[in-house]
Amino acid sequence: MKNIAQNNQAANTILIVSFFILLYWNFVHNFDMYQYAVAGALYEMSALLVAAGTFILPLFILIVALVSKFKLNVKYYIALSVLAITITLLFTVYN
Repeated sequence: MKNIAQNNQAANTILIVSFFILLYWNFVHNFDMYQYAVAGALYEMSALLVAAGTFILPLFILIVALVSKFKLNVKYYIALSVLAITITLLFTVYN
């Protein structure tokens, strides 16, 4: 776990995934996904996976932070803040 905390490639991946999660939820809540059958099917297949990532990824970042005594790559903190914004939007604006 300590190797993951300073790994730049892992930090980049988690940062990109967190931005993808934010964009995904913004997109599906602002457009009618069921207007087209293919878009609705893709939404139905991916929503559970993205929802799990939305809530599991911040826990993973916090566990890595605790194990490494908060000596993380800065990109992890950016990803954590993006995910916190995403969760806040899901429970307030898009509720």
